[in-house]
Amino acid sequence: MFNKIFNKEEASKNNAKTVSTSLKTNKHTIETLFTNCSDLTIREFKIANNRNFSAMIVYINNLIQSDVIESSVIKKLIEEDYNNHPHLNIFEYTKSIFAVNDKNVYKSMDDVILSILKGSIALFLDGESKAIIISIGKPPERAITEPTVETVIRGPREGFTESLTTNVALLRKKIRSTDFKVEELTLGENSKTTVAITYLANVANPKIVEEIRRRIGKITIDSIIGMNYIKEYIQDEAFSAFPTVFSTERPDVVAGKIFEGKIAILADGTPIVCTAPAIFFEFLETNEDFFINFIPATINRWIRYTSLLISILLPGLYVAITTFHQELIQTPLLITFIQTHASVPYPTSTETFFLLVAYQIMIEAGIRMPRAVGQSISIIGALIIGQSAVEAGLISTPVIIVVAITYIASFAVPVNEMHNALTLPRFIFMVLGTTLGLFGLTCGYLVLSLKLISIRSFGVPYATPIAPTSKENLLDIVIRKPLWAKLKRSPKVSDKNSTKRQTRGHLNLAIKDIRKAIDKIKKSH
Repeated sequence: MFNKIFNKEEASKNNAKTVSTSLKTNKHTIETLFTNCSDLTIREFKIANNRNFSAMIVYINNLIQSDVIESSVIKKLIEEDYNNHPHLNIFEYTKSIFAVNDKNVYKSMDDVILSILKGSIALFLDGESKAIIISIGKPPERAITEPTVETVIRGPREGFTESLTTNVALLRKKIRSTDFKVEELTLGENSKTTVAITYLANVANPKIVEEIRRRIGKITIDSIIGMNYIKEYIQDEAFSAFPTVFSTERPDVVAGKIFEGKIAILADGTPIVCTAPAIFFEFLETNEDFFINFIPATINRWIRYTSLLISILLPGLYVAITTFHQELIQTPLLITFIQTHASVPYPTSTETFFLLVAYQIMIEAGIRMPRAVGQSISIIGALIIGQSAVEAGLISTPVIIVVAITYIASFAVPVNEMHNALTLPRFIFMVLGTTLGLFGLTCGYLVLSLKLISIRSFGVPYATPIAPTSKENLLDIVIRKPLWAKLKRSPKVSDKNSTKRQTRGHLNLAIKDIRKAIDKIKKSH
């Protein structure tokens, strides 16, 4: 499968320079490739103190501790007695010392160089056209900590790190199944970033897995620094503000989505992991919904839906009603609006627009400021500037209230990508409310709905289960079903094994209890 997708990579391997049987040639090749690299270390010595067996190790000094090399590599090679293994040639003997299998033996110099750059030791033997890769190095990495962007209220408090190995291990710890597959490939001409595609083979839709493989295989780029480099290449609707790939830094979130049939994409060097396909309502759910009772979780979900509508529509609705439809406002409230706006020299639409921009600037400034003062700057700046603007007659009080409620509601949207995506529709709806009133808002809402319905994420409708409608899954977005009642996965994502491996035990017990209660009532009468 991968041979077809990554044919360019295979062709480059076939044309790659091979390891020479001469240590001098190999040394010259490596020194030429690593010109002006002061952290490259090349050491030559004799195996088992035998002058007939010359060897050379190559490694990056900053990626491996020198004492580890001395104790774990050089000492073993020098002190081991080759005479105790007369049935082995020197190459097989060296492999046996480090318990290396054939997967860690390379003939291609490009593969050897890549292994060195990843923190391994390359061992060359004179007279052998192969190099042994010894993986004992551990590059500097951050410890597993709680995610900084995604606040954990309930649930596991571990977050992904910049190490791909650690991140895959975090998922393996939660998904103990032989059906959990991890496929790795390398992207980036200069960065040589390792990317992993992970999924449950018995649950994930094979067509979606193949499509993700195909899109990632087509990526040709100089370097991969962050996950967004991959996202922008593979996501649908490149010119849409709405994300079609879900991003998170929480292993429990990714594991939950893999269990649902999603495919996760990980990259070395970033703590962000993507899952696909992603639907619109997925960005309004949180993992905490499944760590609390389903009744408060359902209420929280309704609050998020309401907050989403408020954050998009409220500024435009306020401008439309105060400008074109004053008859919808009660007389005492309308008089208050008129009195507060009397000292403002420009229309309501203008002050609302400027205040929205001002709030956006303060949010951006708060993010870019040092963490210790960023939040204080945002809050104090909003209070002081807002109060001063009202006293100076530049802005009316109702507009400040409307814009403040708008931005507070927008922060109730749990996923940062969706929160950012709402900014553009908010301004568009305000323009429509300013020019066409409620009619403009209605038209804008219909256009936005049609746009969401038209979006696909790896072939899955973005607005599912509303369009196309699925009664069972539609109920699941309206309420957070009890876990014992949620028996099926979304067939749009996982048509291979849509039934979850859970029994109806709780449901059957509940039905039996109800029947017993009915029988008791009948007997008592």
